[in-house]
Amino acid sequence: MLLFNNAGKLWLGERDGEPGHWQFPQGGVDEGDSLEDTVVRELGEEVGLAADKVRIAKKLRATFDYDWPEVRSYGKKKYRGQSQTFWLVEFLGEDNDINVATDHKEFMNWKWCSSAEVRTIASKVRLPGYLMPLREFEDYLLLRDTGLLE
Repeated sequence: MLLFNNAGKLWLGERDGEPGHWQFPQGGVDEGDSLEDTVVRELGEEVGLAADKVRIAKKLRATFDYDWPEVRSYGKKKYRGQSQTFWLVEFLGEDNDINVATDHKEFMNWKWCSSAEVRTIASKVRLPGYLMPLREFEDYLLLRDTGLLE
């Protein structure tokens, strides 16, 4: 999920126990949940945000499929990769509404970044999958800032 604030900055989290591994929030779809439900649930689980602090702006066209070279410790006997869809999600709260110390702790730090900063900070293993969604986000901001969004 590309969570963005009113300044057009994107939320990046540093994975718990993996210093220097910065990424967007993400998560799997539970059986019976819609993709939209999953977006809101995962932002609650990983970023600590209540549903009223986010608004899904749009589902992006970009997708990304990957497999890890080795199964990650948290994926043992479950999966070794995934197929990602990306969503633009507007952050409606204040920074103090963000709490990464959740019951499903995945991040130890977080920060707001420009899309250019994301390209330099995001984990190199994740960056190839982020390039197309970042372009779509930049287009979205251009349309928003010029008043061309409906």
